[in-house]
Amino acid sequence: MLLAELVRDRPRDPEPLVWSARCENDAGRHAAADESLRRALALAPDDGDARLELAIALYHQERYDEASAELERADAHIAEERAEIALYRGLLLLVRADAEAAGDAAAWLEHARVLDAAQVEPVASYYAGVGWSHAADAARARVALARVVREWPDTPWARQAERLLDDLGAPARRFWGSLRAGVEYDDNAVLLGQGTPLPSEISSERDVRGVWQASAGMELLRTERWAAGASVSWTGSAYREIDAFDTQFPGVATWLDRRLDDRTTLRLALDTGYAWVDYERFLWTYRASVSAIRQWGGIGSSELFTRFWRDDFYRTSDDVPDGPGATGAACGGSPLGFCGPPGLDEADARNRDGNGFAIGVVHAAALPVAWPWGAIELRGGYQFDRLAARGSEYSYQAHSLAAGLRAGLPVGFALDVSGSFAWRPYRHPTTFPDPPLFFDTQYGLSDDDRDETTGQVDVVLERPLTAWLTASARWRYERNRSNADVFDYERNVVGGYLTATFGH
Repeated sequence: MLLAELVRDRPRDPEPLVWSARCENDAGRHAAADESLRRALALAPDDGDARLELAIALYHQERYDEASAELERADAHIAEERAEIALYRGLLLLVRADAEAAGDAAAWLEHARVLDAAQVEPVASYYAGVGWSHAADAARARVALARVVREWPDTPWARQAERLLDDLGAPARRFWGSLRAGVEYDDNAVLLGQGTPLPSEISSERDVRGVWQASAGMELLRTERWAAGASVSWTGSAYREIDAFDTQFPGVATWLDRRLDDRTTLRLALDTGYAWVDYERFLWTYRASVSAIRQWGGIGSSELFTRFWRDDFYRTSDDVPDGPGATGAACGGSPLGFCGPPGLDEADARNRDGNGFAIGVVHAAALPVAWPWGAIELRGGYQFDRLAARGSEYSYQAHSLAAGLRAGLPVGFALDVSGSFAWRPYRHPTTFPDPPLFFDTQYGLSDDDRDETTGQVDVVLERPLTAWLTASARWRYERNRSNADVFDYERNVVGGYLTATFGH
């Protein structure tokens, strides 16, 4: 009654009309609220509160396109982030009823709860549970629905949430795995540097190899805030001719996630791997990383990470016989056919064991363009890393940039194109020969610190054959430019693969 009097007494003031409409929306009289709000907007077109209430009224009248448009106009005129806007963004996305929209809807609904739980609960958590369920994320659906049961007991919302929890069944631990096998042609399998002769036991730098990778993982824990899991993998290769390069590399990884809010996750990951080359132990590596992962809604997701690693190599270079002390002087019958500067212990200088550190950021986002064969995703990132090796040859710091694009194509194909560039200044000159290299003579060394740039391009074309089997073809080009000729090389790899996946 009082509001009606205010509306009558203040005909040029939109505020009483908005107050009245809010009461009408709360009472379920959405058509009446619609009428009051349009009168208010005729007086004040930039009133964000009026547009928000109008969006709510339109939503409940099932005029979803109009509601979505009004919600965006409201957001443009309201300075602060409102829980109600996030709530109705989620509800409007949920109406679309496809899995991708359902996941986005659930994320918005969870965000609304974080902004102002008192304003939007238990509606936000209940429909977030519905959204996660439609997006086939049963674990998150259970968390959201269990929250409704726990925090709003003995209410219709809790009873309906219990029914949905029964429909979801007992929580199952997620597991997944894949098996990939293929054949590759490598035109520089030994990474032969410029002007470097092939070893006598290898007839050609080109070769064909079979490659495979098997992996399996399982989620060991999931609660509202925590998740943890573990995985195992095995990668290998077998060459047709250069069997001294045959590789086996098993690995184990674990991770622990802590959700800070509906969009931000902290992750601790630990992994280790052990490699054999030609059935002899070659490398033991282990790493630890900490990362923060942030979902930004329509502008994609970012990960900021830092990583520490240690490498222990079981194969080392042999010491080169010392020469007489002058470059070009006769070695005097060296068993290797050449000799190096006196006093240099090459086995020690080329020790690759060491500790590394990296920090970087990556971002991925879908392009906001219409593409008839699905979304087009862009990704990119930067990384700084540093390795402190025991030997002087391999200690460096590096700056790397990477970018990529993935897009659907006709007839079910998908194209993935990526590229990277790294600048790697080393901390010491190389201990490898500075050409020219002559038989039975002492070679010289460069006085300049070793310096390298590495460019790489990857192009992958793939197509699913069944729900669990995918065929793919790949071309990779590498160009490593170095002021040390032994590390200056070019490489092309072409391969075809079949990948089988499973899990839930």
